Amino acid sequence: MLEYKKITEEHKEQLFALIDRVLSNIPDNHFIPYEQWELDSMFDEENYAPLYGAFDGDKLVGMAQLYVSQDMMAGFKKDFDLQEYSVCELGGNLVLPEYRGMGITTTLQKMELEIARERGFDYIISMAHPENPASCKTLERVGLKFYKTMEVAGGFLRNLYMLKLK
Repeated sequence: MLEYKKITEEHKEQLFALIDRVLSNIPDNHFIPYEQWELDSMFDEENYAPLYGAFDGDKLVGMAQLYVSQDMMAGFKKDFDLQEYSVCELGGNLVLPEYRGMGITTTLQKMELEIARERGFDYIISMAHPENPASCKTLERVGLKFYKTMEVAGGFLRNLYMLKLK
């Protein structure tokens, strides 16, 4: 039985192993690579992103993040005329290949949505590669609405999803 809980620094080795394994087995353009500062900020839930995972016993098998930094959201907020609102982003959704199709990402995203509501965010966004139907369907399943397909920093093509929380 899977257990869903916060990923802490005691899970750091497993977390980075999960990231390495999953990212080395998906098409390059399906996940925007982490920058070093993001990896260094993984456990800063107040200023960067609450981080939750799915555990099979003691084994970390999936993760999701809720990016809460308004500095990170500044460009998005400007582009979509949301400067007066607080915006967060569902992201960092990674699941080991042998655990896919079990609803892990959906469960983790629902948890992160609840955190966004509890923290009082006005909007939540997320992005998925247009050729990744599983990710796109999951975002719709948790309530986000397709907004448009766009190119983001680094030339990555993404479907943008958004939900007004209040």
